[in-house]
Amino acid sequence: MLAEGLIALAQFAGQTVAAAAVTDVWETARHKVARLLGRGDPRKTEAAERWLDETHQQVTAAQGADLEPVQVAAARRWEGRFADLLDEDPGVEADLRAVVEEIAAQLPAAVVSAADHSVAAGRDVNITATGGGVAAGVIHGNVTPPGPTRPGPANT
Repeated sequence: MLAEGLIALAQFAGQTVAAAAVTDVWETARHKVARLLGRGDPRKTEAAERWLDETHQQVTAAQGADLEPVQVAAARRWEGRFADLLDEDPGVEADLRAVVEEIAAQLPAAVVSAADHSVAAGRDVNITATGGGVAAGVIHGNVTPPGPTRPGPANT
């Protein structure tokens, strides 16, 4: 069974592959992910390339409102593949993290992706609880807050 940190990495990796499939970063992402999954075995690399090509075709064929559910499904499939990879070879964690972070850094800023019980936003997220409820928020990964606001009246 994978540790929580490895599960989060598999989720992030799956979401990153699905997000990259509709960007100019795709060919670079495809090459790096296939090479990582192949781990020097040409047959495994070819299988990974076929899976990646399938993902690319499915995601790029989706339009409008259909895009999000297709990307979520693709992210989940890739999450499972990355979880299996990490389960089989925990030593690949650093390489997977490096590849995924490199791809994610090249994605357009407007690409925001989330799956399962998570939320992602390109803007503000407010978490509140009312009527005796509970509110919580968790951040996995790096977050850089914007610069300080200027003193003066609040913007409305």
